Amino acid sequence: INAEYMGAFLFCGLRSLMARFFALVFCLVIALAWGVRRPLPSHEINLDLPPEQRFNEVVVAYNATFQQFFQKLFVDHKLVQWLINDVVAKRGPEPDAELQAEIRGVAALANVPVAGLQAMQMLYELQTLMVPIYNISWPWRGPGCTGIIGLNKADGTVYHVRNLDFSPKEVMQSLTYEGIFTRGGKEVFRAQMIAGYQCIVTGMKMGPNGFAVETNTRYGSHWGGNEEMLKNLLKERRTLNGWSVRKILETAPDYEAAVHAFSTTKYVATQYNIISGVKKGTILARDPDSVAFQLTLGQKNPESRDDYIMITNFDYWAHDIREWFDPTGGRLFRPRRIVAQKQLNATAVLTADALYSTINKIGVIATDTIFQGLFNVEKGIWNVSLPDFVKS
Repeated sequence: INAEYMGAFLFCGLRSLMARFFALVFCLVIALAWGVRRPLPSHEINLDLPPEQRFNEVVVAYNATFQQFFQKLFVDHKLVQWLINDVVAKRGPEPDAELQAEIRGVAALANVPVAGLQAMQMLYELQTLMVPIYNISWPWRGPGCTGIIGLNKADGTVYHVRNLDFSPKEVMQSLTYEGIFTRGGKEVFRAQMIAGYQCIVTGMKMGPNGFAVETNTRYGSHWGGNEEMLKNLLKERRTLNGWSVRKILETAPDYEAAVHAFSTTKYVATQYNIISGVKKGTILARDPDSVAFQLTLGQKNPESRDDYIMITNFDYWAHDIREWFDPTGGRLFRPRRIVAQKQLNATAVLTADALYSTINKIGVIATDTIFQGLFNVEKGIWNVSLPDFVKS
C-alpha cells in the first residue's frame, strides 16, 4: 500500500469519525434543548379477539400504576366518587355494546368496579365543564393540548405536530402507550392510548390517502353549553366523543371520508378535531351537532399564514377571553397560541424540526405535557415520545 493511498484512507476515516462526532454533538444539543424523550411502550390490540380479551396484555403491563390512578381519581375523593357513580347510574351501560364489553373485560382483570372504569371513559366529556384553570374540585385536568399542521414548502409535504397536556401528569404519562390495532394480522390504525381509557385522542391510519387525527379540548362556547352536554350524555346517551374517534379511525377508508365523518358524527361535547393528510389538513371546531368553525390549510385563515393552521383550546377567531387566563403555558396573559404563532411567523420554511421546536418552546409546551407526536402521512412518519416535564 503506497503512502498516497494510505493518506487518502486515513483522511476518509478521519472525515467519517468527525461526521459521527458532529452528529453526536447535534443530537446532544437537541436533547439538552428539548429535554429527554422516551419512546412509548407498544402493544398490539387484536380486533379479532372478543372485546373482553383485547386489552389483557395492557392491563397486566400497567395494572399497578392503574390502581394508583384509580385510587387518586375515585377512592381518595369521596365527593367526586359519589358524583361519578351518580352520572354512571343515570347514563346506564354504554350504548355501544362493544365498548361496554371492553370495559367489563378490563375491569374484571384489573379488579376494579365496572362503574368506575366506565366513568373513566367520560373524563373528556366531564372535564369540558371546567374552566381552564387548576380546579380544586376535580382530581384531574385536561386534556389541554396544542396542535399544528404545517406545509413544508421545501419538500411539499404536510407535517402535523401535537402536545397532549393532561393531569395528574406523572400518573397519566406512566399510563401512556402506543396501541397498534390489527385485524387479520394487519395494522388497521395506530393510536396513542392511556391504559384504562378505551377511547382515543391521537391516532393515524397509514396509506396513500390516510390521515392523522388529534383531538383537543374545546370548552363550552355558549351559555347553556354545560346543560346541553349533560343532556347528550345522560338523556340522549350519545356515543362518547373518543369512542366515535376510534370508530372513525377503524372504518374511514381515507382522508375525505374521515373529514366527513368528523364533521357530521353527533358528539356528546364540544371538541377540536385536527386532521392531516397527504398535502392537506383541516381543523374542525365541533359543537355536538355540527361544525361551528373550520380552518383549512392553504386557505386564508384568521391570524395565520397560508402554510399552517393551529389550535390550542380556545376559539381565538371569536376572541375567547379565557385564552388569556390559561396558566398551562407557565403564566397568565401569555397564551400558548400567541407564543407558538410568533415563532411560526418568524420561520421561513416549516420543516419538521421547525414545527417540533415550536411545540417545545417555553410558553407553548405546558407544565403538564405528557405526550408529543410528529406525523407525516405522505412519508409514513409516526414519531411519538414521552417528554420530560417543564417547570412552572
